[in-house]
Amino acid sequence: MAIRIWGSRSSEAPYWLVFRCYPFPRKTDDRVSLTDPIEEIYLPGVFVTRGASHRYSEDAPMMENVLQALSTIGFETPQGTDASASEVLNKLDEKLESISKRYSADAFGQITSSLGRLELLTTETGFLGSSKRKYNFNFNLKSSGTDAQPSIASEIANVFEVNSMPVAGNKQDQGDIALATRMRPPNIWTVNALTSQFTNEKVTTKFWLGEPKPCVLMNVVHALDNQSFIVPGHGATDGDYIPFSYNIVLNFVELENAMNVDGKIKSRSEFFVQDVGG
Repeated sequence: MAIRIWGSRSSEAPYWLVFRCYPFPRKTDDRVSLTDPIEEIYLPGVFVTRGASHRYSEDAPMMENVLQALSTIGFETPQGTDASASEVLNKLDEKLESISKRYSADAFGQITSSLGRLELLTTETGFLGSSKRKYNFNFNLKSSGTDAQPSIASEIANVFEVNSMPVAGNKQDQGDIALATRMRPPNIWTVNALTSQFTNEKVTTKFWLGEPKPCVLMNVVHALDNQSFIVPGHGATDGDYIPFSYNIVLNFVELENAMNVDGKIKSRSEFFVQDVGG
């Protein structure tokens, strides 16, 4: 694991942020218990914007997703896309007469139950859609010492950028299957906060960031100061001047939708692991 710190001794900040990068975990258990980060980056705490945005329209988005699922078996929506839930379910009963009971149970679960309830993932998709919680950071890193200068900032920004991209497979380390599946999803990140003494991570994170879940890094923007420079000798190429400040803008989006579970925020993976007694 590589550990990178910008300005640990010369920067003044009310708190610190620690970003940890992990290979994309495909299993629910692995997403809940992330271990062995491949990168760990410490940056001074900044102004943070974060929050949740939902789509909420009762039946409409849920029916929209149900109809998309039903279209995969050749189901035709009665009276266009404005059909009510009861009309859709009545029409579905007719269609399912020619389909095995096992197939209908596996494919739709509670959608066809007498209670008329939608199963969890359909409800989640209908209400939340693709809108997940977001975390935005804008760092203006100004040189204040040998451990807080643009060369280190540039290195950190480049690490963020490369780890926001899909990961290409390698035949040497993945075997023959890599010939057919060369690409893996981008690495994921966790974001936490620390006191200025790099302690109390759990308490400080809850205050500054709430309860962030694993994220994907959606945007990385670099901006270099082109009006003020510092003299060589602080990590720059010999004879070159380097910018006094380096801006990094990071936009994270949570990997999974989050839910209210007994008054606490839980990711989908945390809910499933808890539900099965994990």
